[in-house]
Amino acid sequence: MTPSGGARGETGHKSEMLDSLLGLGGLMLLRDSVEWEGRSLLKALIKKSALSGEQVHILGCEVSEEEFREGFDSDINNRLVYHDFFRDPLNWSKTGEALPGGPLEALTAMCKRTDPGPVTIALDSLSWLLLHLPCTTLCQSLHALSHQDSCPGETPPSLLPLIHMPLPRNGSHFLSTLGE
Repeated sequence: MTPSGGARGETGHKSEMLDSLLGLGGLMLLRDSVEWEGRSLLKALIKKSALSGEQVHILGCEVSEEEFREGFDSDINNRLVYHDFFRDPLNWSKTGEALPGGPLEALTAMCKRTDPGPVTIALDSLSWLLLHLPCTTLCQSLHALSHQDSCPGETPPSLLPLIHMPLPRNGSHFLSTLGE
């Protein structure tokens, strides 16, 4: 086997693994920690979804849009819809750039789409949202989004929330509530 043949085989296995993960649909919680950075996996799943023709929405809370888009080629970047809660999440500057209704309203709006077809919603990150929103409200919103009743007539979106370990306050309660 040549080195390039081995690389192709390894890439094929990674692609199959990403396909398997995305094929599960629904809510897929991506945990990261000091030992293992999860944003790379999140971005790999986003890229795979975009390449398969899905609509991909990113609720960005922790890094700038520019930083998040780094590493994606222009074809992928053109397929991403970035909802920016990093720059001015609470709309303190009153520039009108912040999304009305905040992150929860943005999550709900992502499901009310006009284009048919599958949708992937990435949350970067759920940890930030847990620090700024009531745990119960956030759980209810994610549960509604990940079930058929949130998108009548459509397949529910794939949700890819990134969460940092150790968990923020109420984190253990959040995970147990989300699992119900």
